[in-house]
Amino acid sequence: MMKASFDLSGKVALVTGAGRGIGRTIAEGLAHAGADVALLARSAGEIERAAMEIQETTGRKTVPIVCDVANGKSINEAVNTVLEHFGKIDILINNAGTSVRETALNLTEDDWDKVMNVNFKSIFLMSQAVGKHMVNRKYGRIVNIASVASKLTLASGTPYGPSKAGVVQLTRQLANEWATHGVTVNAISPWFFKTAFNSEALENDEFRTLLENRTPMKRLGQLEELIAPVVMFCSDGASYVTGQNLFVDGGVTNYGF
Repeated sequence: MMKASFDLSGKVALVTGAGRGIGRTIAEGLAHAGADVALLARSAGEIERAAMEIQETTGRKTVPIVCDVANGKSINEAVNTVLEHFGKIDILINNAGTSVRETALNLTEDDWDKVMNVNFKSIFLMSQAVGKHMVNRKYGRIVNIASVASKLTLASGTPYGPSKAGVVQLTRQLANEWATHGVTVNAISPWFFKTAFNSEALENDEFRTLLENRTPMKRLGQLEELIAPVVMFCSDGASYVTGQNLFVDGGVTNYGF
């Protein structure tokens, strides 16, 4: 009887925004599943520490690379460095993201451009750079980190939701274009998971309780709960799954009366 394999031994993964939070957790999860990992972020100190600790914890090879994912030249240099170091890229996790907590009437053009460049344009540029390599090899797994905000509206942070909705549609588009080349492209859309990015907001008891009450599971997510969905999409066990967006949200997007 055939058994689905979720073992990533022998694979090489590239993870953006990997210095902390969701990206760091996913990078370590992929390493525990057997992959060697290139960690990309703008902060050299964060990714150097993360790479060292993940290598010590998992025994997998890691390499930290400073990269501005909103800059095409920086992306191409980083991808070339990964290829020089590991010889291939099997898995790409587009995780880097940002937000500006302003409403539409207070948002500046620079605010809009910042969020769109990091959250949306960067995923196209990184996927394009790595996708060329994957298409040529006839193999690849791309997972984009979107958000429940791709479906639900927010009280503020106006450009965040549209940028993540764009990520979901780009995921579908690339999945369609590269399906015959052995490359799958999927997305996961998390709800609130405590990270350095939102820790201050979640320290507000009233706000945190509001979120928990809005969630059918009555709790926020634990970062470790993001690992299995990503590993699944990256594995040979999901070889016939592409163009999908999986909500990892405790039931928020399924909320009813």
